[in-house]
Amino acid sequence: VPTRRRARTPCSRTESLGTKMAVSHRMMAHKSRKFHGNIHRRGLVDSGSAKKKDFSVGPVMLGFFVFVVIGSSIFQVLKSASSG
Repeated sequence: VPTRRRARTPCSRTESLGTKMAVSHRMMAHKSRKFHGNIHRRGLVDSGSAKKKDFSVGPVMLGFFVFVVIGSSIFQVLKSASSG
């Protein structure tokens, strides 16, 4: 009984060879042009393209965290004062 060959997908081919597939010439030329165009502009950042740092935590979450920390510390002080 002859065995059926499974259709190759890019993933299975890449995994079986252990190497990356070749990139098309057009894509390689585009990336090369882009790289060589940016090589002389390193370190020069437009003020418009620089991102403003946002808070990683929202104000509501920060307020809740402060409430819990300060509230637990006050509760701990009252508990230790009442126990003697």
